[in-house]
Amino acid sequence: MNRTNSLRTGRGRWIVTGALLLLTLIGVVVALVKLPPSYQSQASVVLLASPAASRPNGDNPYLSFSPSLTLTADVVSREMMAPGMVDQLAASGYPDAYNVDLATYTTDTTGSVLLVTVTGPDKVAVQLTLHGVISGISTVLAKLQANSPASSRIVASTLSMSRQAALSLNQLARLLAVLIGVGLIASFGVPWIVEAQIAGRRMQRTAGQPVTSPLPREPAADSRWATEGSWPEPQPREVGRHR
Repeated sequence: MNRTNSLRTGRGRWIVTGALLLLTLIGVVVALVKLPPSYQSQASVVLLASPAASRPNGDNPYLSFSPSLTLTADVVSREMMAPGMVDQLAASGYPDAYNVDLATYTTDTTGSVLLVTVTGPDKVAVQLTLHGVISGISTVLAKLQANSPASSRIVASTLSMSRQAALSLNQLARLLAVLIGVGLIASFGVPWIVEAQIAGRRMQRTAGQPVTSPLPREPAADSRWATEGSWPEPQPREVGRHR
């Protein structure tokens, strides 16, 4: 490939790269304009020991944590995330997506804390759904202990709760990161792949051409060799008499 072809190929590659980068930028702008905002609200709920279980500790439930509370919290979280409970909350006017899970720092000796996270496109609806999920935790807990006396029932207490839903940029940031990453890979990868394919085809065409001799043989010389067949044999020399 000569210098002119190299410059032409490089110029074409950067034109394609620039076009793909422009498409990526347009996609990012469209995503920012078209995607709806996402709001998030959080709360933490702790399960406390029953009055009967906390009586040996001066009726203080915060001194009466036990492994049974952790197990109960795990059961409650699974019940809250069941499809039936999700449909029930949605039918009650709480359609936003939520998650109820054990806190990462929860152990058998530190108690059981449930983290509640609600996400949705409407700020007011997200906050209402958060209250509905917290009420659902108490309802599930009471249902699990329906056959137990009131003095032996575990109770749920809200530790903290967001006053209002806040704008969440996590989901939008992840989507934009994926979009930009794919756009950059395509912008710089596609031109190189196309150029490599073109270069490979050019090499195949070059390899398929017949090989020509740089110094063609003369037809007269070929005919002479064909008739004579070999070099003429040397004639013997006569040895002269010595005077």
